[in-house]
Amino acid sequence: MRTFVIGHLNPDTDSIVSAIALAGLLNSEGKEARAVKKGNLNKESQWALDHCQAKDSIEELENVPDGQEVFFVDFNEFDQCPLNPEKVKLIGLLDHHKLGSGWKTEEPILFRVEPVGATSTLMAKIYREKNIPLPENLAKLLLCGIISDTLNLTSPTTTEEDKHWAKKLSEQTNENVEELANNLFEAKSDLSSFTPEEVAKLDYKVFNFIGKKIGIGVIETVRSDNAKELEGELKKVMGKIKSEEGLDYVYLGIVDILNNQTELLIGDEETKLLARKAFSEATESGDNLILPNIVSRKKQIAPAIERVLKMQN
Repeated sequence: MRTFVIGHLNPDTDSIVSAIALAGLLNSEGKEARAVKKGNLNKESQWALDHCQAKDSIEELENVPDGQEVFFVDFNEFDQCPLNPEKVKLIGLLDHHKLGSGWKTEEPILFRVEPVGATSTLMAKIYREKNIPLPENLAKLLLCGIISDTLNLTSPTTTEEDKHWAKKLSEQTNENVEELANNLFEAKSDLSSFTPEEVAKLDYKVFNFIGKKIGIGVIETVRSDNAKELEGELKKVMGKIKSEEGLDYVYLGIVDILNNQTELLIGDEETKLLARKAFSEATESGDNLILPNIVSRKKQIAPAIERVLKMQN
């Protein structure tokens, strides 16, 4: 049976790249695997696939029969799953986030979670461990994934392993890391062809913290004005998402890569109060909060909100 390799809903570049890399590895081992996705590609991911001549390496998820074999990458939260986990056969999971769900399987599976800045780093490691040569276009893709998820090795999620593999992959491909990062971030900052709802969900995840459902989206950009122009419409979309998905809170952060800060868009007073408790050093900008030196949803934004909810419980 063919295995689907897929990342989280609303995939980012690291999720897309990891799915492609793992599908390639499984195929090289004689298995039949296909990288698939569910959700729009952001402009950064589109640019990376074009640059690496890999735009045909991943397909949109369509019909999924019951019992379909799947391999998940770059997530482990049920609420971020792109399909019904109870109707498929999970055969493996590779990730770099904290454990958030109690997966149960009928048989032992490959389950590997490491504290690195990108699942792309983990994939590069696995290729080396298995002594499988990385084709140049795949090496370029993994480098894009590392740069994207670590904000060019400046995010607090960055580890020495991310730096090591970024260096190795750049040497193999003769890619200039700074130039590649500039191109990726410029592409990511282009929101022109997306509706406000698509912008809000380009990089959006749902978390379950002690029974509370929290939606947290981020817009990582080197041109924050592009996102700020949509602020009014984005806040309307946030209210719609909160209602339709039955969320307790919803946040959307404009992550300013150049200034190392996040502007957290706030839709209502209760949501603002929670954020105020989570980020004591934040300053107010209208109804929003400016979070200095905070750029990571995984390591900074989500954990801070979770801590406050646990204290209130």
